[in-house]
Amino acid sequence: MVPGLALALLGCMTLLWIPLPSPTILRKVFYDFCHVPLFGGVALILLYLARQLGESRGWSVEGQYGLAFIGAVILGALTEGMQAFNSSRFAEWSDFLLDVLGAVGALGLSFTHDQRFTGRVAIWRVAPRKQLVQAVVGLLVVVALSPVLIWSYVYWDRANRFPSLVQFSSVWEMLFVKGRDAAVQIVPPPLGWEKPRLDTVGLVLFYPKPYPGIRLREPYPDWKGFSHFHFEVYSELPEVQSLIIRIDDAQHNNAYKDRFNQAITISPGLNHIHIPLDDIRLSPIGREMDLSAIKNVRLFAVSPPEEFSLYVDNIRLE
Repeated sequence: MVPGLALALLGCMTLLWIPLPSPTILRKVFYDFCHVPLFGGVALILLYLARQLGESRGWSVEGQYGLAFIGAVILGALTEGMQAFNSSRFAEWSDFLLDVLGAVGALGLSFTHDQRFTGRVAIWRVAPRKQLVQAVVGLLVVVALSPVLIWSYVYWDRANRFPSLVQFSSVWEMLFVKGRDAAVQIVPPPLGWEKPRLDTVGLVLFYPKPYPGIRLREPYPDWKGFSHFHFEVYSELPEVQSLIIRIDDAQHNNAYKDRFNQAITISPGLNHIHIPLDDIRLSPIGREMDLSAIKNVRLFAVSPPEEFSLYVDNIRLE
């Protein structure tokens, strides 16, 4: 039994060296949550080993639980440390905390059913204290699962809004919008833009850095069946401003010639930007862009001498 359990633990640790499939935010948070049941199982295996080794040696039940918990914590720290030597994985404190949470939860549930506890400790195995311990464990699991639930809703909301990619109207869609050397926020439209005041737009503040701008990470990926990529930009600047629109797919190799790049001129006032999807599809050198697997959209400036701001809205397909 002991060699078999040791082999199972070794197998769990080996899984940490297998490269993840093409990552998405939802898949990552789900993989992160899997640390909870994985190390819950590890803690129970260690508890079984401690029981087999300790009962004949007079170890207390509390000592067996303590040893199982310490062992799970050490294994969690080791597995995270080992990932520092794997180029396809990353060591994260949040993963280690989930390892500890899984061990605490599993040992806590085991405690409420373990009849070997006696004395004052045993009162926590009797209602209502037993239900309180179980409720706390359940709450911890819900907290660990909450990123999966939140991102599941965010992906549903993304699909529900399509063919609109970003409307700058909710905190959910803004989870996909990130600024790089730029700040982006949801604001009312400026007075010169003929939009209802109850409407909202995105305000992007570009800092004087090499490539300040915004990134739409993981837009709805399947753009087939549409003809144009469209968005609106409103400028309160007195002079024209040049921006770059960049689009790449899941096959992108990070080479400049393997993606769509186009300079656009933003004039004072309202600008409607229409880009044929055929231009995007044919943009990589030596291949066609996969319009069913679009991965990133970026809008950025190149080394502006000073910071400036623009309003952006209605990033969509037509």
